[in-house]
Amino acid sequence: MEYKTTYTKAEIDELVNWFATHTFEKELDLGGGLYIKNLDETIPPMLHVAQTKYDNKTFSGQIHQLFRIREALLSSASTRLVNSM
Repeated sequence: MEYKTTYTKAEIDELVNWFATHTFEKELDLGGGLYIKNLDETIPPMLHVAQTKYDNKTFSGQIHQLFRIREALLSSASTRLVNSM
């Protein structure tokens, strides 16, 4: 997703639903010096910020990272729907 300064509730709800319905690897390298060692501990607080601050420009960078994480996970062969396992 292209960087935006604010997001809609619908965009955030869809993102939250995606993370709730997929399983994925524990670690992720997004490149550019951004390496996440434990997605299970990182994603929930980031989603909380997205759900409560989606219309606040101050948090747009952090919310954009969630979309980048999802894009990277979608390209990973280890990402699966929760019910498909």
